[in-house]
Parts: sequence; C-alpha cells; structure tokens
Amino acid sequence: MPFKYSCFISYCHGQYDLVNAFIEQIKEALQCSIESYSDQEVYIDERLGPGYHYNEELAQAICQSTCMIVIFTPRYKSHSYCLREYIAMERLEKKRLELLADKSNNMGMIIPIIFRGDESDIPPRIRDCIHYYDFRDFALSTLEIKRNPKYEPEIEKIAKIIHRFSKLFKEQNINPCECDSFKLPSEREIESESWGEKSSNSFPPFPGREV
Repeated sequence: MPFKYSCFISYCHGQYDLVNAFIEQIKEALQCSIESYSDQEVYIDERLGPGYHYNEELAQAICQSTCMIVIFTPRYKSHSYCLREYIAMERLEKKRLELLADKSNNMGMIIPIIFRGDESDIPPRIRDCIHYYDFRDFALSTLEIKRNPKYEPEIEKIAKIIHRFSKLFKEQNINPCECDSFKLPSEREIESESWGEKSSNSFPPFPGREV
C-alpha cells in the first residue's frame, strides 16, 4: 500500500503556550508546503483520544508515513516513548533505504528540527549523523512560520525531501508500507539503546552536513 501520511511529527508534549504554538505552526506550515506536492496529511498524535490503543495506532502511523519530523528539545531525550518512536523509524528507514539501493543520494527519512537546547544537548545519535534544521530563535512573538522569511524556506526544503522519497517509491514500484505486523519497540527492547551513543544503523548525513 502507498504512504498514507506525508510525515509523522514526533515530539515531547508540553502544557504551555510556547511548545504548543510551535507544534501547531510546524504542522500547519508543513501541510501548506506539502499540499503543492501531495494530498497526504501530516500526522500528529493530538488526535488520539479515549479508546485508542496508543502503541498500535502510533506504530501504524509511523509505518504509513514517508518521513518522521523530530521536534527536538532537551526533554525529548527524557521520555522513553520518544526514543521508541525514533527507533521504530530508524528500523523502517534502514529497510526502505535498502529497497531504494543508491537512489536516496544519502538522504534520510528522519528529519530533526531543533526547537530548544544548545549543541551539547543534541545527542550524538542526531548531531553527528543527521542534518538538522535550527528553529531555536522561534518565540511567541515570532511571525508565524509559514510566512516567516527565515523559516518558510526551511519548511519548503523539508516538503521537497518528503516529496522526493514518496516519488522514488512510486517510480520504483516499491511497496514501503507492509505495516500489518509493524510494532513500536517495547520498553525492554530499548533498554540497551541510548541517546548518547550513535545508532548501529546510522546513515550518511544529509547533503551539506559535515561529520
């Protein structure tokens, strides 16, 4: 089956205006940019409510997404659920890049956006392996992202990456979404994993990012 979602937004939930405003603006800006290429929605788990089986729902959403957008704050590292989502996408990325062989041009399907934290806060698993986008100057007084001359071009770059992967799978006639049996890694499975260590499944950086 084809991808159902353009991207899955992985983030650490917040209770106050700054984080919530940023997440909502990122979602809207991405959807506006992606709409030019695809009618696929951006997935964010705010829609989950009573009666949902979170593990199953999120596993399916991650598997049915072209890419994962990681909204990084220092708190992201402290929640095991965030690590479980991240590792789930790493596993999918490994399989999907193998299917594409050398056609990915060293691009990855995990796209971090740094919202808060200095360089020492960003774990080597992200900092040393993946190109990331820096949105740390965002504040509640900032012009909304989809109209901001600093951030809007970055959102468009992300939309183009997502579109390129979706197009590659379609052109190669590859089914990337055999998701019936896909599950989030359990708490026990991630006990040996660490944000402070590079993943054994790391990939070359995005173009323009030196390692």
